Amino acid sequence: MNKWKTKFSHWKFDKKILLLVTVSILIVTLTVAGVSLTFSIASMKEQSVELLQMQNNTVAESFKGSMDSYKEIVLGTIMDDSVQNYCRQVQKNELKTADIDAVYSKLENLNNMYESLNFAAIVSSDYKSYYYRGKGSLSVTQFEEVYPQAYERCKYAQKGTMKVSYNNDYYKGNRYTLSLYYPLYDTRKVSDARGLLCMNFDDPAVQRMLAVGDSSAETRVVDTGGMILLSNDKEETGRYVNYIDEMEKGIQIFTKNGNMYVCQKIKNWNYYVVSSISFYKLMESGFHIMVVVILVLIIVLIIVSIIIRALVRKMYQPLNKVVSKMDYVATGSLRTRINVDNMGEDFAKLAIGFNSMMDEIEVLMEQVKLEQHQLEQIRFNALQSQIQPHFLYNTLECIHWQAIAEGNKEISTMVKALAKYYRICLSKGHDVITIREEVEHIRNYMIIQNMRYDNIIGSEIVVESQVEESLIPKLTLQPLVENSIYHGMKVKEGKTGTLYLTAYKNEDEVIIKVSDTGTGMSQEQIDEMNEQLSRYEDSFGYGVRNVNKRIELLFGEGYGLNYQKNDSGGVTVVIHLPYQTEIKKNTAGGEWTCV
Repeated sequence: MNKWKTKFSHWKFDKKILLLVTVSILIVTLTVAGVSLTFSIASMKEQSVELLQMQNNTVAESFKGSMDSYKEIVLGTIMDDSVQNYCRQVQKNELKTADIDAVYSKLENLNNMYESLNFAAIVSSDYKSYYYRGKGSLSVTQFEEVYPQAYERCKYAQKGTMKVSYNNDYYKGNRYTLSLYYPLYDTRKVSDARGLLCMNFDDPAVQRMLAVGDSSAETRVVDTGGMILLSNDKEETGRYVNYIDEMEKGIQIFTKNGNMYVCQKIKNWNYYVVSSISFYKLMESGFHIMVVVILVLIIVLIIVSIIIRALVRKMYQPLNKVVSKMDYVATGSLRTRINVDNMGEDFAKLAIGFNSMMDEIEVLMEQVKLEQHQLEQIRFNALQSQIQPHFLYNTLECIHWQAIAEGNKEISTMVKALAKYYRICLSKGHDVITIREEVEHIRNYMIIQNMRYDNIIGSEIVVESQVEESLIPKLTLQPLVENSIYHGMKVKEGKTGTLYLTAYKNEDEVIIKVSDTGTGMSQEQIDEMNEQLSRYEDSFGYGVRNVNKRIELLFGEGYGLNYQKNDSGGVTVVIHLPYQTEIKKNTAGGEWTCV
């Protein structure tokens, strides 16, 4: 993302304007197209729901009418005298040949009366005997082998005892037929079932009723247990749907697995009519509209881009003239000026401002040249007047020998310490010296201070031999020792004290501690000092901050100073340095750096 932002920021202004206008037009067009498509899809969905509801209503009425007709046939058969006589005689175990002949006669009449009836049969209550008449023989229908299991698998079609199935159980699985099963009772008294009436119909109207309506939709008749009784696809018969929960909750319109379902309960029967259509088919026409809109959009964008490109180039010409003149200035041509003719009022002001700016730049350049010449002359004069360090050393050495000659040892000691002090300060221009040299510098500094304040400052210096050659930025310890003397022990007020300096190696680090027995500070003051070490504050010592900053710049932010309270009531400064014993010359900047 940042890469594209950077690339965009380097584009020319006319290219940015062209892109922004094109994107704006694209967004507006896509928004209009999206809103139109959304309303179009919503309208198509509403129309599809209405169509499916009408289709469901037609199927439900047709199915209900067919089932009511079949139920009347079943009830009429059960109420027939011959069938009722069979129920009574079976109950008494007095069934005679005449009674059986009457049953066969009734079944034969049913086959003759109803052309769509394939067979009818009365089965005993223990399923061991039956009375069968049909248009096909038992070997063709396989009634004897099939009916017990077929009856058990059926579901109740409504409140009552009638069961209905539509499958290919009979006829060796070659034909889908409608089967009805109803228990036989003696109507004169309430008792257990005395048998079972089985009727099988080959009625094409049952399947034909599902072919009404939209061919892109699928229609099914599903029982309350979720099993499919009828479907456009006969192979689905007997399977279970995965949306029975929605049907049981009474939800008439719902979506599931990328399909929209419209559900309707069939009155007085334990069945639902469910029509479904996939969202792809529902939105197929909307997709076609979207393709047309996109093609139109592309054409419009191409035309608009050509027009906008021409307009932007025309409007950008005056600004491009200013930009080209600035390119000349970038090459060093400071006498470049813009002709303000035919640039328009606003761009003319920009051109006049550019010309005025170039005039001012020329004046300033001449002034800078003059000042630079004067500065170089001042530097040259300063270099000539510098005193060589050797002259200073030689002068101090002469004073030292003169003091010895006159027997003044104090002056000799002080001058000798001062000479060593400045020799280490200069260090041949090096910024980094060894800890041994830095400690020697402190010893000389303490000699000078004790001679100034009559030996009231005690000191203990302990340095491990293995850290003596490790490197430290020059003049690191002197500002810290000076702070301890003047601010910790307050020698100006005549107080005495002791300064402790220790240096030792801890793993890959060198730890240096500078402690005093002075007046000390509160923990809040110490915390404030530690916080201000890495930032500039007028109220905080510049020398200490400079020491910490030089250590950070040279070795990294993991090293530097840290103030602590000590057991004697004074303050301890802890210095963390890496253990380094070698330096190399930075040829680019002429400085010494640690390696």
